[in-house]
Amino acid sequence: MQKLHSGWLTVTPSGRWCLQSARSSPLPSLLRRQKKTVTFVGPLMMKKLIEIVQTPVKPRWIRTKIRWVWSDNRLIIGPMIGILTAGDGMGFKGNRENFKDLFNTGKRLGALVFVFTPKGINWKENRIQGFLYDEKLDAWHAHVMPFPHVVYNRVPTRKLEKMAEVRKTLDKLAATPNILLFNRRFFNKNLLFKRLEKHQEAASFLPFTKKLETYNQLRLFCSLFPFVYLKPVSGKAGKGIMRLERKNNKWFLQQVHQQNSISLRFLRLEQVWHYLREQTKNRGYIIQQGISLARYKGRPFDVRVLVQKDGSGNWGVTGIGIRRAGVNSITTHVPRGGSIQSTSAVLAHVFADQAEEIRERIEEAALIIAHSLNEEVESLAEMSMDFGLTPQGRLWFFEANAKPEKFDEPSIRRSSLANLIRFAQHVFTTEEMLENLA
Repeated sequence: MQKLHSGWLTVTPSGRWCLQSARSSPLPSLLRRQKKTVTFVGPLMMKKLIEIVQTPVKPRWIRTKIRWVWSDNRLIIGPMIGILTAGDGMGFKGNRENFKDLFNTGKRLGALVFVFTPKGINWKENRIQGFLYDEKLDAWHAHVMPFPHVVYNRVPTRKLEKMAEVRKTLDKLAATPNILLFNRRFFNKNLLFKRLEKHQEAASFLPFTKKLETYNQLRLFCSLFPFVYLKPVSGKAGKGIMRLERKNNKWFLQQVHQQNSISLRFLRLEQVWHYLREQTKNRGYIIQQGISLARYKGRPFDVRVLVQKDGSGNWGVTGIGIRRAGVNSITTHVPRGGSIQSTSAVLAHVFADQAEEIRERIEEAALIIAHSLNEEVESLAEMSMDFGLTPQGRLWFFEANAKPEKFDEPSIRRSSLANLIRFAQHVFTTEEMLENLA
């Protein structure tokens, strides 16, 4: 296998692909003389003419850095990263700003990033209708693309991910040789805790958590803990979360409502159960031990951690953020009134000389959780996690998200995008992958 090199790939509006090698990575003399080569691109070997030219960039000519290798008289280029979402044609769904950021990061670091949907896949001809981003025109353009080496699942909602067409596509992609589909589906909170309970190190961070099924179960939790949380197993951004507490011989149930919470009062726990049965009908819920969180400037906060696989294929902590609860809110989610705080400032304010030690403990716990889940769930490469800290500095794990939204902290955001590209480069440049593509 020959050495990997760097170059520029240009895709024209007519669909021509032109490769321009970096000066430090000269193309073989045979390619320079012929000015073009027919090769097979992508893991499913789509036939493509690659022109070897010094290509000027014109409007609607899309250009990105790329890696290439000349092996067995064949040109291999990559990685190609497909962002899988749902929708039809140019009406594809998802966070387009996120997709643009990932395309531009690939352009800078060396990867061809495109968006595609199940409707755009032609399995018989091993090609895809993909969408490339034109930064100059701030527009997406449709192009015939090969199958990507790495598929990044960003189907935006559980409802869309459960559609038959999407499920079938995810299953077929996962079973296709030389394609890595990572973060295949959203997590289910109940299954998440069951999986982590199998791992002793991870289990030490878990609050007592069970699927909510019976009144006796509710009564047991309420007898063991001063307050409990009720969370939908398929919830997102705090939606559907409830907090139950007994005060002055009455039961108070708080529910997330827009940016605040509403509170209901009950005289008996049986009344609470009847209400909960109606509220949770046809929706799975977990019941969880309530944790008294440390406070910053009078309000509770929790810790958000982003973990990702890096350019070596290893788990690492990309960044740590702090989210403080809003006024009268039972969650810290920003869409529910929470606010973003400086991690270093909050930890130093609350824990003083212990701040650095606690930060190290947070990172260690996040990696323990990541490695444990990686043994239980195939093809994970990134996730965000929510942790809670007590006033004494004890760390508790609350949940993980297999499709994290972007972190608003600029440094974490930049690192997260770079890690996604570098991980894809790692997948593409493994000896096994290159041998299979040669």
